[in-house]
Amino acid sequence: MLRAQRYKTPLSLILFDIDHFKAINDTYGHQVGDNVLVDLSGFIAGRIRHSDVLARWGGEEFVILTPACTVDMAFRMAANLAAAIRSHAFGAVGKITCSFGVVEFEDSDTAETLMARVDEALYLAKMNGRDRAEMALRHPVAAPHLAPTA
Repeated sequence: MLRAQRYKTPLSLILFDIDHFKAINDTYGHQVGDNVLVDLSGFIAGRIRHSDVLARWGGEEFVILTPACTVDMAFRMAANLAAAIRSHAFGAVGKITCSFGVVEFEDSDTAETLMARVDEALYLAKMNGRDRAEMALRHPVAAPHLAPTA
């Protein structure tokens, strides 16, 4: 974030998780669920740029930090990843889907606000039917104070 601020370069963040992962664990067991997580992380790692950072965020959630990537570029990446996941078979489970939230870092962001905004975008993807990507809204811009003129 500091590098993006200093050099005025874009930085985007993608947050995604496996749709209905609890059902996978309940149906196939936690070991199979763990295998899906491992397989998915390898699958994603092979489809992102070397400069991107993929990390498990928690449970079935992952993040991809995409330096020098605008929100539009990150959104296309997320949509392409969703399509690739949708068409790939993951072991005993077979087909899975993932939902993606996408946000671009803004100078006013902190790590907390960036994560909150990308989490909102992921929530929106889930509310809009899952197996999709959604972009986070930009921070609201305060309206200038309008004083009556004499």
